[in-house]
Amino acid sequence: MDIRLIIAFVTVATLHNFTKAADRLGYAQSSITSQIQLLEKELGVKLFDRLGKKICLTPEGEQFLIDARQLLFLWEKSKSSLSLLKSPHGNLTIGVNESICSVKLPKLLEEYRKQYPEVNFNIKIGSANELETWLKENQIDVAVLLDKQWNVPEITVQLCQEEPLCLFVSPDHPLAGADNVLPHDVSSHPMLLISNSSCWKNIFQEVMEEANEPFRIMLETASISDLKQFAVRGFGIAVLPLYAVNEELESNQLSMINWNGGNLKLFTQVVHHRDKWLSPSLEAFLQICAEVKW
Repeated sequence: MDIRLIIAFVTVATLHNFTKAADRLGYAQSSITSQIQLLEKELGVKLFDRLGKKICLTPEGEQFLIDARQLLFLWEKSKSSLSLLKSPHGNLTIGVNESICSVKLPKLLEEYRKQYPEVNFNIKIGSANELETWLKENQIDVAVLLDKQWNVPEITVQLCQEEPLCLFVSPDHPLAGADNVLPHDVSSHPMLLISNSSCWKNIFQEVMEEANEPFRIMLETASISDLKQFAVRGFGIAVLPLYAVNEELESNQLSMINWNGGNLKLFTQVVHHRDKWLSPSLEAFLQICAEVKW
């Protein structure tokens, strides 16, 4: 069986579109259609139902997709194991969420570059849900994310370290310097939250609901930098991981609230697909994540 047929099938199944699959793989649409037809003939089953411009997997297609992805993992492993270059080289595709990319990842990659200058990085920024999908579809080699602890059967958590989620305000805010701040104390103040990291909002919301206290969202933004600037200018209380606010705390632009209203914590995690072939480049990255203080 031609591996190109497997790649074409997985790409079409992932994108649910022949034209998009052809664009991604650099083929004409007719070539993709021919490859899928050849694969269906070889397997003796119909893999896709075509309803007008829409396509969907048949039950046989759904089952074969599981096996096809496994075949691609094994193909990648075989290519890597036969490589004459045993030291880290080539491309490493890393999926991250925004807070990791802007704060933690540069230090990791700086150390990696010092040791392995022949490796090139491809960075994909996405939500936790997107990172999980990309890992399962083999679109990324590894993910580094800030989230609740992952417990996904197909995913291996290589490293997990706790990160406190804290509340920050401008130094002249009424709650700056107050002792034992509780949910009741913050319920009357506007909140500033990250819009593309729903787990942060959910964790804070769970604590407030448990205390039977409402809260008002004054601003949601996808940028941590923007969120910090709004907090510095007194727009409200920002909910952020502590590691993202070190500079603002040292320069007294922000103050950390003495929160005593419930456990707010997340975890920085380095994860990869359980069937992912650990290439020399990926093994080196995992090793650096374990050794570097980041």
